[in-house]
Amino acid sequence: MGGDAQHPHGSNEHTESSPLLTDQRPRRPSHRPTLSVTSIASVHVPKIHNGRTIVNLLCIIAFIASSATGFIGIPVTRVLEDVVCRHYYGDGNGPIDEQACKENAIQENVAFIMALTSSLDAAVGFLAAFPWGLVADRIGRKPVVSIALLGILLNLLWCITVLYFNNIFPVELLFLGSAGLLLGGGNALLVGIILSMITDSTTEEERAVSFMRLHVASLCGNLLAPALSSIMMERMGPWPSIWAALSAIVISGISFLFVPETLKHQQNQGDNHAPEAEPEVTRPESRVSHTISRFKESLSILKSPSLILLLLSCFASAPVVAATLQFMAQFISKRYGIRLAQTGYVQSTYGVAQAIHAFVILPWLTRHIMKSTTPVRFRAPDEHHRDLSLARWSFGFLVAGILVLGLAPALAVFVFGLLLMALGSGFGSLSKSLMSLYVDPEHRSRLFSIVGMVEVIGSVYAQPMLAGLFALGMELGGGWIGLPYYILSILVGVTGSLLFFVKVPKEARGSPPAHENEYHEG
Repeated sequence: MGGDAQHPHGSNEHTESSPLLTDQRPRRPSHRPTLSVTSIASVHVPKIHNGRTIVNLLCIIAFIASSATGFIGIPVTRVLEDVVCRHYYGDGNGPIDEQACKENAIQENVAFIMALTSSLDAAVGFLAAFPWGLVADRIGRKPVVSIALLGILLNLLWCITVLYFNNIFPVELLFLGSAGLLLGGGNALLVGIILSMITDSTTEEERAVSFMRLHVASLCGNLLAPALSSIMMERMGPWPSIWAALSAIVISGISFLFVPETLKHQQNQGDNHAPEAEPEVTRPESRVSHTISRFKESLSILKSPSLILLLLSCFASAPVVAATLQFMAQFISKRYGIRLAQTGYVQSTYGVAQAIHAFVILPWLTRHIMKSTTPVRFRAPDEHHRDLSLARWSFGFLVAGILVLGLAPALAVFVFGLLLMALGSGFGSLSKSLMSLYVDPEHRSRLFSIVGMVEVIGSVYAQPMLAGLFALGMELGGGWIGLPYYILSILVGVTGSLLFFVKVPKEARGSPPAHENEYHEG
């Protein structure tokens, strides 16, 4: 691969013994740069062999990219609400007072448009995730990440176009932006590839905390950006926040150029010979059958019942995230009668609480839960049992926090429920860290692609479920408005209970964390 990259025209390569004059017509040197996604992704950057540095770079990129969601969620909801509100009252000229837009019929329409768009995004991502996961295993992570960011950018541009020219395009056409996610597979595959890169660059001992830091970096972008978005909305309206989201996607794509390709290093490790190339598949029918066969082959890595249970627990991830982002802004605005622009401060409070948990509470627990001074009932014999125990406790805090959100009669109680949820925010990262114990390093990229597909399936039903329960709760009235969170707490409780049947693999018990490659600090 390396030789091909340096000499793309092997037949025309000149050596010291080559004649200076030939009968062939000289070709014009290709000094003109050719621009493509793969060429951009392969821009030379200084090699970094420090696992912690790679993780920190990925966390920064995740923060920037996910801040786009934080910037755009509330203003898009407000613009959409304003458009639906004007159609409801038959007033096509100028905005209407926001409080007049809190009618149940308007809120139901807004919730269902957002749910449809979110579900189609998830469905398209599900269809595209596995094929692009295979591409990532073959050509490297960086080119696929670049393609995925381009698809997300196209999706965002279509959303902006429909909302800005709402007098031309019906807002229901927002769902067409999902087609952009066919490029790269969207957020699900993006997260899966970054998880694979972190797995390549960390030891087993460091992996759970690294996953947690990535998770918190992503959520801090999602949940701190709304505070800035709220400030901008109150002073300048919704559109500056939307342009900030667009800029965040572009900046994250540029930043990714400075992350080294971890797959190449791992493939060349301990073996000077390149892996055997797979046969080229050219015909469309052959490509489809090839992809299906590779999908079946990848499913064969799910041999352990414990791994399957951990995978099933991922079905709760998407509904939990959805319930704390855009849906939560609409829910708070309706239930407690505050403006959408002010809901960003509540989301940011949750983000700060998660950051404290990830960088202070969780590291303290991971150090002390294995000490001999810890009571036997809570002590973990090794880091793998420690992660499993912490994952179980995390699900417990999540169930309690979500139930409080549904029952909260006042905004202050709702915020208390978010603080409880923050104590359980590591459930996804801890579960993913445990999954890596059941597969070989070379199959982890496929494993996390499957994980991403499972989470995408959760995203397909998450928003419609929340929107439907929200509409039913508003119709029933009173405390029933918290129905989305009541049902969500039950769902999380059921999926979390699966972890009590998970067993750490025998070969991982008591084994010291191995330094898997030279990225690890040593």
